[in-house]
Amino acid sequence: MKTVKIYLRSIVKDGEKRLAMFDSNRQGDINDLRTDVPFGAKVIWKLDRCSGIKRITRIYSKETDHLVFKSEPGKRLLCKGFELQLGEKAEGEEKYTIECVLYDDTELVIDPFLRVPPPPPTGE
Repeated sequence: MKTVKIYLRSIVKDGEKRLAMFDSNRQGDINDLRTDVPFGAKVIWKLDRCSGIKRITRIYSKETDHLVFKSEPGKRLLCKGFELQLGEKAEGEEKYTIECVLYDDTELVIDPFLRVPPPPPTGE
């Protein structure tokens, strides 16, 4: 089973505090907040080293029709991250929200996308 880790970090851009994220596929930055994940994978959100983030408070889907998020991501025990196991039939793109608190108690929210491409065709 594939695991994709999404790392979060607080940055300052144009004098404003923002969240940046990148994933273990080595994709993503402040301007491209889409993460591609294979169907059936486990997704883990965690803080980057020296992230400037005190805690992730919540991660949840923004959509009413859940193509990817069949359940809400759960907190991981003994760490400051969240985890979501994708279903075998998950496919499509879904907008979601990450809420977190920085060490200076500033609350930040980001609305990225999780995308599960269709599985490759079988037995042609």
